[in-house]
Amino acid sequence: MKTPIAALGGILALALGGAALADYPERAITLIVPYSPGGGGDTVARIVADRLAAELGQTINVVNRQGAGGEIGIAEMAAADADGYTLGVFGYPDNFVLSQTRETEFGGDSFEYLASFDAMPMGIFASPASAFSSLDALKEYGEANPGALVVGQSGALGLLNILAFADGLGIEVTPLNYGGGGELMNGLLGNHIDLASTSSMSHDNIVGAGGAPIGFAAGDRMAMFPDVPTFEEQGLPLDMGVSRVLVAPAGIPSDVRERLVAALDAISGDADMIARFETASLPYRYLGADATAEMVARSNAAYAEVIERNAEHFQQ
Repeated sequence: MKTPIAALGGILALALGGAALADYPERAITLIVPYSPGGGGDTVARIVADRLAAELGQTINVVNRQGAGGEIGIAEMAAADADGYTLGVFGYPDNFVLSQTRETEFGGDSFEYLASFDAMPMGIFASPASAFSSLDALKEYGEANPGALVVGQSGALGLLNILAFADGLGIEVTPLNYGGGGELMNGLLGNHIDLASTSSMSHDNIVGAGGAPIGFAAGDRMAMFPDVPTFEEQGLPLDMGVSRVLVAPAGIPSDVRERLVAALDAISGDADMIARFETASLPYRYLGADATAEMVARSNAAYAEVIERNAEHFQQ
């Protein structure tokens, strides 16, 4: 009896290690975002998902899993099957700060970093009623009035920025936690706090309501906000910000990783995608897989020192 041609094809595919049986991706991909719809992380995820889906030739479904400061969604990413069909986008260093300050179900080795897409430095903003306009003024007041400066924040990175800021100036401040970015803005613009620690994305809303930026924690001035000085210009070498990263669970097959990395590199210069970032007031900066991993390793070391020195502030 002769072997059917179809059966021969199957035998050949198996002999070749299954390469002819499947080409990633064969089906839709889920992209988890650990934040609510409409925010910066969600916006980045949806912009990238649209272009990446076209490059890969498969649907990418963005799913929001907000809660616990991003911990719920990030944990779901880490626990997903490492097959390339569940990916995630979050704002680094949320995962690192959470894993260093809470009992989380993920750690430093839970993810494969595939790319990062923006660089949004953290800033310190003064309330409309504040008389402060520079680091020198804050330092002088803080030295004379330990703990009197109340600085609001709405997340682990915001607190980390406050602590690094206070450490650098050699002053004591009082951090105040808000449940979300909207509450933080109400607190600042209602003059209930002196300062707010938040990303550069808040600039327009704060300035439009009468508040003012003291500076950004960045190496260079932002092209988007050229009039805002960096902390470094004012004598405080502090570089801290949010980078939205695209990750996969650790352990994805090497060929799947290579396919994803190649696709992300291919779309990185897409003019329409970059224009969508600019329209959303997101400062586009692409780093490939290796550069992103290097950035994460370097930043983790710096952030760990600040967390260790201020461990009591992160206790729940």
